[in-house]
Amino acid sequence: MAPGHFDVSGIVGLAVKPPILWVRGDADAIVSDSSAFDLNFLGQAGVIPGWPGADVAPAQQMLAQTRAVLERYAANGGRYSEEVFAGAGHAPSLEQPKRFAELLAAHVRGAA
Repeated sequence: MAPGHFDVSGIVGLAVKPPILWVRGDADAIVSDSSAFDLNFLGQAGVIPGWPGADVAPAQQMLAQTRAVLERYAANGGRYSEEVFAGAGHAPSLEQPKRFAELLAAHVRGAA
């Protein structure tokens, strides 16, 4: 949800705000505040030589950015829930399909 790359913060201003279910794995190496796919995080960690520094190339705080948009969404009349699957990576719906299906069904029932 970094505004320079993928800005979905417009959901905050929606007139009709459906409930949002955010499902994520706590072992996700991709969508993370310390993503192994974020070259600037790797530079900050000393893995990428020649990294110019946080003032020029800050790491993308993906979880914090997502949560900030969802908190603004809630503050403007929407609602969301965040479900974190322990031990799951980038695809909790595939790693823990029964729990995911139960959560999704409950979310859809509650949205009506």
